[in-house]
Amino acid sequence: MEKTILFGNGINLLSQNALNWNSLLEELKEARIFENGNLPNTLIFERIVLEKDKVDLKSAHLAEKNIKDKIAKNFQEIPTNVYYKKLFELGCKNYMTTNYDYAFLKCLGNDFEIKNNSTEEAYNIRRNTSILKENKEVAKIWNIHGEINKPSSIMLGLDHYCGTIGKLDGYLKGTYEFIQNKQKVRVKSLFKKVNEKKYDGYSWIELFFTTDIHIVGLSMDYSETDLWWILNKRARTMYNGRKKLIKNNVYFYTDDNISKEKEELLHSFKVKVIKDPVVNHDWESHYIRILDQIDGK
Repeated sequence: MEKTILFGNGINLLSQNALNWNSLLEELKEARIFENGNLPNTLIFERIVLEKDKVDLKSAHLAEKNIKDKIAKNFQEIPTNVYYKKLFELGCKNYMTTNYDYAFLKCLGNDFEIKNNSTEEAYNIRRNTSILKENKEVAKIWNIHGEINKPSSIMLGLDHYCGTIGKLDGYLKGTYEFIQNKQKVRVKSLFKKVNEKKYDGYSWIELFFTTDIHIVGLSMDYSETDLWWILNKRARTMYNGRKKLIKNNVYFYTDDNISKEKEELLHSFKVKVIKDPVVNHDWESHYIRILDQIDGK
């Protein structure tokens, strides 16, 4: 079965002068200083937007736009590193990322052409970029949480996450519509596609049901409600009686500090947890071992 990589900010942290996300959040608060405590990032963002005494739809939208513009500016100079090159050399047809930046594309240098295929404004159901060699697509990357060249697409707050889950639900049920070449397209339900074994490839959502997913450099924080929702749907529809409908695997790579609760939760969601201890803060060797494991599967 084909492999798909889903990677997060852990790969960026291997670069020198990596962006500190916690410091950026504090900067975004400006004069609205408050303790985060156990608040998930989605709600920290909402509090930043709504902290003023009087907030209406227009002012909330403007505050959100300003914050996303600042984030896009901060992420413009994120460097690449050799581990992105190693990811690309795994030879997958599809890569997914929760990152907003282009560090993965930067590792390609001038050896490949890049074609952005995105037409969405706010959501990221179909957002992808083709990587071409001699006019032939060799891989595709899906920015599932948005990208910095389209700040309105950057997913941060509860409002955006919940709106996204509505879109994901529509895609699975077959009620999702969009315009392509001035024609309205309505997708078939995913479950019809599974039965017919015919897929349209419009969205990264299908990859969670049709390819082996390898999750790398991502903590699977509970604020990632879209990812937990997809994994939950996959687990709920894996069987029809005794017949197994969904036959792909999902692997989650982590160090050995994962909590027992999260590990057991992932197991119940039919995700295989693969732990690799980090010794003496040697994260580089940790990721090399993980990439070697993926390459061998």
